[in-house]
Amino acid sequence: KILFGLYKDLIGTTTLDIKGQPFKGLQIMGMLESRVLDFERVIIASVNEGVLPAGKSANSFIPFELKKAYNLPSYKEKDAVYTYHFYHLLQRSADIKLLYNTETDGLNAGEKSRFLIQLEVEKQKNHQLETITVSPQVPKIVSTLKQVEKTPDILEKLKSLAESGFSPSALTTYIRNPLDFYTQYILGIRDTDAVEETVAANTLGTAVHNTLEYFYKALAEEKALVTELFLKESIKNTPEIVAAQFKEIYTKAPLDKGKNLLIFEVAKRYVINFLKAELNEISLGNETKILQIEADLKKEIFIEGLDFPIFIRGKVDRIDAYNGKTRIIDYKTGKVLQNELEITDWELLTTDYDKYSKPFQVLTYASMVSGTVAEPMEAGVFSFKNMQAGFLKFSKKDENSKSKNFDINEETIEAYSSELKKLILEICNPSIPFIEKEIKQKNW
Repeated sequence: KILFGLYKDLIGTTTLDIKGQPFKGLQIMGMLESRVLDFERVIIASVNEGVLPAGKSANSFIPFELKKAYNLPSYKEKDAVYTYHFYHLLQRSADIKLLYNTETDGLNAGEKSRFLIQLEVEKQKNHQLETITVSPQVPKIVSTLKQVEKTPDILEKLKSLAESGFSPSALTTYIRNPLDFYTQYILGIRDTDAVEETVAANTLGTAVHNTLEYFYKALAEEKALVTELFLKESIKNTPEIVAAQFKEIYTKAPLDKGKNLLIFEVAKRYVINFLKAELNEISLGNETKILQIEADLKKEIFIEGLDFPIFIRGKVDRIDAYNGKTRIIDYKTGKVLQNELEITDWELLTTDYDKYSKPFQVLTYASMVSGTVAEPMEAGVFSFKNMQAGFLKFSKKDENSKSKNFDINEETIEAYSSELKKLILEICNPSIPFIEKEIKQKNW
């Protein structure tokens, strides 16, 4: 942004000299270059007030009143000079085209010049005035949604993806827009890495995740309880560890000024608030045992109709036992509300990205650990922007009543797996192309 700003400033001060043959073809010149010259045909562009004449646009440190008192030339004399040159140009011309912009905003826009009004009001008998309004033909652009047929090469790539494992982000990308799934996961075209002048949201999230992984990894290795001493020590070390994470993933330069300092402070606050929330749980008599941190999970699923191996994989932020009950936890640095993790109709899980992408993600993690931990379990999100809400749990909400079921048991996993299999069957079906979805833009 800084480089682009400097470039624009430099371009603004640059002038271009136009060269041509004085006695041949079209002559392009400024108003002052045209003085005392006669032309048979004249075309003057931008005959708008404020451009011709320029009016009160002269840059000077001397106020108008001082100029007037000491008989110094002001914008009025400059306007008079341009008026003379304008009428001199018209004096011996047979064909004159005077162009002005009728739009009220934009470049060289505004009212038409007083010179044009004078020509209309003080019309001479030899003048033949004709007014023509010119506007561009704007064709109606009909946008059609793209679609890509599944070729044998694409089907081979899908088999390869299925074998390495479909991640929750890949599956939710397909739910959001199948064409994005095609470009990102079939063609391998990802967003280009932009140079971050200030810390981006994903970099902030990575720093927070890595800091919490650093603190809890030792507990996960020993399957140990979270203690008051551990949390107090972690809170004390948070500034140092967060700084170390930023140095590793962002920059080794000090984050002591500007927006980066604010974002660095936000990252520290997120981690400290989370650790304090954990400390509060201990003071209330609750026990938390860390089972896994940043665990790489992979599970094979069997789908009738597909004759190749299919896996789902993902990296779950944390698995713990809270008062003996297993919790699957995903950290979110953005704001998440409890109602965003509720589901009423299982069929909507794989069709409505905006409402159900978060439940889909946590259920994918839950299905991968199902059978390896005690059930029923809970899955959900810790939102660092909504920490006062605590652990936001996935729940199945009954349409006919307000009751919610937060437990994830065999029945829940079966309902989720049924929808997951339908989604993967659709992705791998040779006769169903990747059809672009019209994504509604949010008004922020």
